[in-house]
Amino acid sequence: MFKFVKRGAFLLFVASLAMGMAGCSDDDPDYDNVTPPQVAVAANTLTGVITDLSGEPLSGATVTLGSITASSNESGVYLFDDVKAGTYAIKAEATGKLKKEGEITVTDSGKSQNLVWNASLATDQKVEVTVSSTEESTANVETETLKGNDLAEVNVETSIPAGAIETGEGEEVKVIISPIYDGNIENARTKVGTRAGESVLLVGASLSCNKTEVTLSKPVELGFNVDEEVAQNVEAKQYKNGQWVTVTSRIEGNKVVIDADEFTAYGLFLGVSFSVSDGSETVSFEQNEWNNLYGAKDMQVGSVGYTYKTGTEIATKGTSVLTALLIEKLAQAFGATVSTVEGNYPLNVTLPVGTALTVSGTQSKQGVSASAMGKTVSGTHYGTVTVVASTYNRQHGGGTNG
Repeated sequence: MFKFVKRGAFLLFVASLAMGMAGCSDDDPDYDNVTPPQVAVAANTLTGVITDLSGEPLSGATVTLGSITASSNESGVYLFDDVKAGTYAIKAEATGKLKKEGEITVTDSGKSQNLVWNASLATDQKVEVTVSSTEESTANVETETLKGNDLAEVNVETSIPAGAIETGEGEEVKVIISPIYDGNIENARTKVGTRAGESVLLVGASLSCNKTEVTLSKPVELGFNVDEEVAQNVEAKQYKNGQWVTVTSRIEGNKVVIDADEFTAYGLFLGVSFSVSDGSETVSFEQNEWNNLYGAKDMQVGSVGYTYKTGTEIATKGTSVLTALLIEKLAQAFGATVSTVEGNYPLNVTLPVGTALTVSGTQSKQGVSASAMGKTVSGTHYGTVTVVASTYNRQHGGGTNG
């Protein structure tokens, strides 16, 4: 009798437990079809690296985008947050350097973009020569180059004849010589040609005077020391009435000589072809996935760090004056130094149980080159970073942002 009662009680317990489990199962929510949250598209940013012409980063440089400014850090990197779609004037400035100006267009792509604009700033270099009424005056000025690209350094010899400028008694008059690195002398901004063989300033110098409203009564001799290959193929030009025009020159050994008869800019030009080939590479994130498909409670996701590159890496070494000068043009157009930058992408989302989140990104990577007279130099330019965040549930449906 005792065994029978005991057995009955056990069966009753098992039945009750089964019913209780069935009741709990009926009350559990269905996590398979939980609606994944939508991750908001983060605001566009703009970054880049500011260097001098040697490729060294400039700390404390001021970058102006439209009406707002940012400063570069010790690595030469600056950052603008929340850049809206539109076309902006952009300018980089630093103490003792020539400013560089340009224009950048931000499109509304529906995706989060970290855009890139780099600048290499030349030293505001000036050599002053006192003009004599009785003796010839001379001076030399050397152009700046990337570190290790010494063959691109051009010595500009200046010879000012006696009485080149009429001066009053006891009046000190000085001629000022400054190297220039761009065909647009008003903003010193290298503009990459979109046409094959566009005439590009290889090297130049400007002449000015410390006295206004004076003219040259005798020409000043400007001698650009290059090499025979360059000297035989360049075209000498003068900046006049807002444009570059051909001017008479002569070759003396490896030197191209221009008789400058006005206070303006003079330079040696060569047809250079620039090319750009598009590619991309994967961006590295601190964490790529947040999985709450089978968690016990909501999961909060704030932001995630990632790294990317900015700048340009010049792969070619200068083995002649021409290739060295082409390297300088490539660096002035796209940048000369590659920096690794740490970014932070805001996710700011709550993942309910039954959902998950992944994040990925790509950075545009362009092969860039400059060619002239059968010689080519090349490099890699790192551009815009695009980030995509995707959420999904156990059925793998969900929202994706750009």
